[in-house]
Amino acid sequence: MIPYYQTQLSSIKTELEILQKKHGKTSMFRLALIVVGLYVLVKSFEFHLILGVLFAVVYIGGFYFLVKFHEKQDAELKQLKNKRSLFENEIEVLSGKPNKNYENGSKFTDGTHIFSADLDLFGKGSLFHFLNRTKTSKGAEKLSVGLLTIEDSVTSINQKQAAVSELVEKNDWANEFLASLVDIPNQIESDNKQNIEIDQVEQPELKLSGFIWWYSKLIPLVWVGAIVLSYLYFFDQMGYVIGGIFFFNFYLNGLNKKVTEPFLQQFSISSQALYSYSKASDLIANQKFESEAIHNALTDFPNLGTKAENPIASFERIVKRLEIRKNLIASIFMTLFVPFEAYETLKMKKWLEKNPKFFERILSSIGSLEYMTSIARLKFNNPSWSMPVFQDNQEEYLDLKQVGHPLIGLNEAVCNDFELNSTNLLNLITGSNMSGKSTFLRTLGINLILANQGGPVFAQKFVSKIGLIPVCYMRITDSLQQNASTFKAEIERIKLILEALDKKGRYLYLIDEMLRGTNSEDKLSGSMALLKRFVLAKAPSLVATHDLRMTEISDEFPESVKNYYFEYATQGSDLSFDYKLKPGICRSFNASLLLESIGLKLS
Repeated sequence: MIPYYQTQLSSIKTELEILQKKHGKTSMFRLALIVVGLYVLVKSFEFHLILGVLFAVVYIGGFYFLVKFHEKQDAELKQLKNKRSLFENEIEVLSGKPNKNYENGSKFTDGTHIFSADLDLFGKGSLFHFLNRTKTSKGAEKLSVGLLTIEDSVTSINQKQAAVSELVEKNDWANEFLASLVDIPNQIESDNKQNIEIDQVEQPELKLSGFIWWYSKLIPLVWVGAIVLSYLYFFDQMGYVIGGIFFFNFYLNGLNKKVTEPFLQQFSISSQALYSYSKASDLIANQKFESEAIHNALTDFPNLGTKAENPIASFERIVKRLEIRKNLIASIFMTLFVPFEAYETLKMKKWLEKNPKFFERILSSIGSLEYMTSIARLKFNNPSWSMPVFQDNQEEYLDLKQVGHPLIGLNEAVCNDFELNSTNLLNLITGSNMSGKSTFLRTLGINLILANQGGPVFAQKFVSKIGLIPVCYMRITDSLQQNASTFKAEIERIKLILEALDKKGRYLYLIDEMLRGTNSEDKLSGSMALLKRFVLAKAPSLVATHDLRMTEISDEFPESVKNYYFEYATQGSDLSFDYKLKPGICRSFNASLLLESIGLKLS
């Protein structure tokens, strides 16, 4: 898919060059209009008052139109630059580089979870980071929850797959949607939380609120009337009239300063984020979706309509004006003409009353689409991957053809076939160090997680029993903070496994070298006891080990236990691995060769 994105980038480059030239011309014309227009305005008033007023109206109206036209060009430039950033990042991800535009989800890491840490779901180089195309905290949260959710209904999976397929078909829309959000800084999470809390802000009561509202609404007429009357009847007193209005505005502002200031402080949201939310919500509102999962996700999405103004746009304008407060000179200038803070407070109050819980609903909907679009982008970027099939056959658990690890990469990953059914409920995997045992276990687990998202998997064929929950025992570490040794951590994980066995749920057990924190004899006896529990519980499981004595359990339970292995080959002093899974037991190990290769001579 890299050629696709390169073609898009080439097209964007051309569009940007054309639009930037137009934007530059508009800027020059805007500057010329200010200079020439002000000169003509002054001369018009010198010639005749009525002519001056008429020209002022035309001048202000024309300048307003030009500003709006310029803002439209700004928005088009911003979206094109965002798409360029989006496509450049997609090329890097497809080239095996980090997904630099998006967070890695390390905040969702939970070392005690039954599979998330073992399968590298969160953090640097994780599945979350590989998939993530979310910028809102709601979107990231929904993606993290999705990765931890195993569906127990084929209908739910089918609905997810239909949504993903629809978003792949609407790829042009998906590009616009992702681009509208891509330049929100990853650190904006605190702002996202702030946005949701806006819906619960306690609104202040202003003194003379009704008068201030209508006075501010009519202030242009007040100014025109005051100037005209002063000019016609008491010209020499005009300065006192203007000064009186200035003083009155400052009085109305100061009258409510104690309540307006703390209220307005709560809206220190970046206008950049607001613009992005506005653009994204417009795209959602003006796109027709067919799949049930998307409709369900947009149940609470506000009905913006195709002609009505997006409330975020009006909220954004209020926030932009509030940012003027941070500039003392600009704030004083604004207050000269209108009781600025009091009026903006009233406008914000009316917005909140008109749009209850708006941000909570809008960000939830945007987050849902971000999550689904993240999975759809995986499918679009990997057309050779297959869509998984789920079934509810009691005897069949997994039927996989050419399954590989999605985080290793299409050109580097070695793929394997594997079946898991009633004839091999327990599978022991032996092999030398670095031969691929752990990677194979994670390959099965991580593709199972992907399959439950409604997206594709890195396999030619992937048939799974519905509701199969991975229970993992791979990354067991000590913790100084929790005063826990490796062995204690292993005991806790075995306890979790035993609890799962007692529940008799639909679990897939993925175990990598259990009880490594104790002596070899206790390790063997404990491991064999757990293996027998797997067999007696008829629990589908894969266990990787270096201890060949554990493979003897296949002699005791030949009808349900199978042995597989990975091997290596020597080429002079070098080791080579084919990473191919084979039936049988590994008879050669390489630890001594590896130790000798670093200078440790063994007797």
